[in-house]
Amino acid sequence: METVQRTELQPVVSVIIPVHNEERWIAACLESILNVDNYPSKEVIVVDDGSTDRTSDILKLFPVTVIRNEKPVGPSSTRNIGVRQARGEIVVFIDAHCIVDDPEWIEEFVRFFHDPKVGAVGGYFRSRQNRRRLSLTVRQSKSRLRLIKSANAAYRKAVFEQVGGFDPTIEWGGDAALTFKIHGSGWEVAHSRDIMITHAKKIWPVRKAFLYGTCYFPLRKKYPHEKPVRGLLLSPMIIGLLLTFGLVADLLCRLPIITFSIMVLVSVLNWAAARAPILRILTDGFYTTIWCWAYYLGALYGGARSMLFGPRC
Repeated sequence: METVQRTELQPVVSVIIPVHNEERWIAACLESILNVDNYPSKEVIVVDDGSTDRTSDILKLFPVTVIRNEKPVGPSSTRNIGVRQARGEIVVFIDAHCIVDDPEWIEEFVRFFHDPKVGAVGGYFRSRQNRRRLSLTVRQSKSRLRLIKSANAAYRKAVFEQVGGFDPTIEWGGDAALTFKIHGSGWEVAHSRDIMITHAKKIWPVRKAFLYGTCYFPLRKKYPHEKPVRGLLLSPMIIGLLLTFGLVADLLCRLPIITFSIMVLVSVLNWAAARAPILRILTDGFYTTIWCWAYYLGALYGGARSMLFGPRC
């Protein structure tokens, strides 16, 4: 892909970073954006969502616009607040624990918006974690729509405002809801592996799978024609259901055979297109299977909570 040549007609870009107690990461994130990325027409807006650690003090050391929420309102609402203050016609989101190491990071996003049909662009992540650790593995999705993760994403500000921005009632599924709204409004959603940043934390921890899962049924209710999770040969809901049936059967038979067999089968199928040692296939595949089961349990919890208290996650 050709590099975009800088001209005076290049759009102003607003980089928006939502933060909540990110004293460990925010300095490195801001340094990477201000000192590594060389896009000239950018502003950086940090929305501090009621941090109680040293985050606010660290932000004073950088030439960025800081918006302070005295009480936390959640990541979706925090991002919406940043967009309302943005001057750029393109808004770029990055999370505080992500690092930019490509000097053309913003330019890569801008290049896609030369196509007037594109409303949103999603990038990808590399992890700092030791590769020997267990990790979530997914096959390449062939779906017509892939979700944009707001930790590395860009939107036309006019399109973002047109669809109402992030839905504050779907905090952990906000990325999916916004992708669905933009696509449903007739705009194209693009992705590029050339837009890569470093994710300092573990990208797909099991503990967050449960939280993501709580939004499954609220998303299905609002967007019945879209699937909230893409990229696995079997959906997390199907994997979770299979494992639940396997556990029940094993408890009745008093032998852990069915559950183990399901885990091996799902692990191998999910890695079917990958070239990797069999041990890596099984270990990462097992991790992915456990991740999916946690997501499934979160979906059950979120569905029950939605019926009792309304669709909020």
